[in-house]
Amino acid sequence: KKSLDDEVDPKEKPPKPPQQFNALNYTRDFEPLKWSLPVPTELAFKSSDEFMAEYISTKRANKIDLPWEHKDRYSHQKISLPLPIISPNFPKSATLTMKHYFACGGATSIHTSTQQGRIGICMMENQFAGKPPLEGCDTHKDHNLRKRLPIDFISDIGLQGPPCYYASMHNGGLENIAKHYPNSTILMVTRNATNWARSIKKWGNLLHRWKKICGFDGRFRSSDHSIAYWDDLHEEAETYEEYWVQFYHAHTQKIREFAMEHLTITYVEAELEDPDMAEKMEKYTTVSRECIMDCHPGPKWIKLHNQTSRCHPVGKNPALKAADVDEDSDDGNNDDRTEENEGNMDDDEPEMEE
Repeated sequence: KKSLDDEVDPKEKPPKPPQQFNALNYTRDFEPLKWSLPVPTELAFKSSDEFMAEYISTKRANKIDLPWEHKDRYSHQKISLPLPIISPNFPKSATLTMKHYFACGGATSIHTSTQQGRIGICMMENQFAGKPPLEGCDTHKDHNLRKRLPIDFISDIGLQGPPCYYASMHNGGLENIAKHYPNSTILMVTRNATNWARSIKKWGNLLHRWKKICGFDGRFRSSDHSIAYWDDLHEEAETYEEYWVQFYHAHTQKIREFAMEHLTITYVEAELEDPDMAEKMEKYTTVSRECIMDCHPGPKWIKLHNQTSRCHPVGKNPALKAADVDEDSDDGNNDDRTEENEGNMDDDEPEMEE
């Protein structure tokens, strides 16, 4: 005989199956992946306007069309850029701002995780298997339309682990994008590197994991000259800020070098602090400049500032004044703090797609 406990409520939804790309499938004994960054040169310190002028000139010299000059070709879609659009921005570098920007423009825009799991794990496992970076995580079920849509834009595509994986940092990641998506778009929004370093210091224990799990301080030293350079710089830098500022600039340089080496891929770059950034983004994408918002990730921020939304019109974010106070009192040291840091890691509270 069946007991009452065995009876199933017909109205009760069945439990969701576990996500395919789940960080819980990995433990701390996962061997760190090899990564590389160039030794910074003049290219790393050019403004976005300067680099984009050079990039556009190179495309024209090679007789490769610029999408924003042929928008009629993209009249069938919401964005006048080749799809998919992949943003390799580091955390705390406008990843959520860009997600909401493209969503505002009507695109299928995803940040951190798809309905199948973490984007970073999907891209890592596909790279290992020799598959396209977004295979298995490139669609989104729209519950209102009751159909599955291709994903147009992704951001916050890395994770600090375990496993630690960033397509723009780990060997072969960018090459896998170029191999399978030779006509896609790479979008970079840069920040003032010092502001970024001070911001990321407060973001949970991300820097701690970048060092201990990812080895982004060069601790997994090898014969690779660039890794030895970062190891030495980390030892010699007087403050954490000096190191991570150079690290950020080198990452920007690596993306720019990749863009110049793969001209069939469309590259778009803008600076977050540029007062004309929204206007420039509209020129490149056709998405209205009014869609640019100031966004802050994490539900803790909403509670802390008694807000109902993480995104506000530019210049009207209630956290800006508090952030100014924090920066005035910042001594620029101690990047190993974990629990006492304000904010939470994206691993602890990712933006999950339902």
